[in-house]
Order: sequence, then structure tokens, then C-alpha cells
Amino acid sequence: MSIRPPVSPADELQRAAEVLSQNWILAVPTALASLTFFLIVIFIVLSVVGTTVLGGLAGGHLGAAAGLGTGAIVALLASLLGAGVVVLAQAVVIHASEDAWQGLSPNLGASLGAVLGRLPDLLVATILSGLIVAALCLTVIGIPFVAVASYFLMYVTPAVILGRESGTGALATSFRIARTRVGESFVAFLGLIAASIVGVVANTLLGHIPLVNLLTAFAIGGLTSAYAALVQARFYDLLRIPAAYPIP
Repeated sequence: MSIRPPVSPADELQRAAEVLSQNWILAVPTALASLTFFLIVIFIVLSVVGTTVLGGLAGGHLGAAAGLGTGAIVALLASLLGAGVVVLAQAVVIHASEDAWQGLSPNLGASLGAVLGRLPDLLVATILSGLIVAALCLTVIGIPFVAVASYFLMYVTPAVILGRESGTGALATSFRIARTRVGESFVAFLGLIAASIVGVVANTLLGHIPLVNLLTAFAIGGLTSAYAALVQARFYDLLRIPAAYPIP
């Protein structure tokens, strides 16, 4: 695979922004996924309220309780669907990011097909990653280490999609890269955090403008996710083979 020669890790973060400015279409999948998730949340709220009210009208307190339970099940299934759409979109952008880094025009349709072909392994990797983070969240002592877990898991999706590894193999690869190339990986992780902070600040500044805030939220979210995908794809490609692409 031919990718542009590496420079310093900090410069790679700057170049990721430049690549995104030339390939803004990378922001579309995650922006649409965020919009879909937003609509699903609205559906969840309406479902829970609707089933509870209808249950109460039909059967009093017992009916309301039954309606609430039904609404909760619908909400859970809808939430899983929404989360799946977001994960799928991010994987598509990560796959398309390789073309962008090589100076080619991203083909989102081809990337979607490639990701669908890796869907079982992506599902396994996503579930395992979620379980790791959830396990840390459920333990008081583990909560401060959620960020640490996120650091070690940041190459999981690229390993599945770009490296074509199994779900479990991707976790092992991500941990290996983050452990053996700490300097470069830490810079990449800081870049991901900085992008998230910039997105939050931008949304906060525009949040008081009716209607505009909704549109800009999806646009900013899409751009932030696309930047993260470019960083993850680039650093994974540079660091997955030990000493193959030494970064100064």
C-alpha cells in the first residue's frame, strides 16, 4: 500500500485537517448517522410516552406499567439500532480515509460495501470494546481509567476494516500499537480529544441560534468524526508494522 511519507506526529494531525478540507464529503456519513440517531431518540421518547399513556388508559396502573415496559424494550432496540448506524458510518469513513490520504477521491459506496463485508468482525470488536468500557464504568476504581481504555482501543476499528483482522485480533493489535508506539499514539489521542473539544465549543457558540443550531450540530459532528477517522486510519497505517514507517 502506498501512502504519503510520514512526518512528525503533530504535523500528521495538521495534515489530517488539510486532507479533510479537501475531502469534506467524508463528513457526510457520520452527519447523516447522527441525524438518524437523533430521529431515533425522538422515536424512543414518543414510544415510551405513548405506550405508557395508552397502557394507563386501558388498564390503569398495571396497564401503565406494562406500557412502560413495552416502551423500554422498544427504546432499547431502537438505541442499539441507532448506535449501530453510527458505528457503521464511522467505519465507512475510516475505510474511505485511506483513499483520501493517498490523494484519491473517497468512494463512499465502495467503502460501504467493504465495511458490510467486515460486519461480523466489526460487530464482535464493537461489542467487546463496549463491554470493556462498561465494565470500567461500573466500578468506582475503574471510572478514571475509561480514558485509558479509550486510548488503547482507538485502533480497533481500523484494524478490523483496514487490517481485515478478527474482532478479538483487532483488540490485541490496537493494544499492541498503543503500548509499543506510545509517543505517536498519545499525540494521536490528544488530537482526537482536541477535535472533540473544538466541536463542543463550536456547538456551544452556535447553540443559541434557533434551527441553525440543529443543522450546525450535525455538520460539526460530521466534520469532527471525519477528522477522527482520518487520524485513526493514518496512525494505524503508519504504526501497525513495527519500524516500517518510522515517524521522527
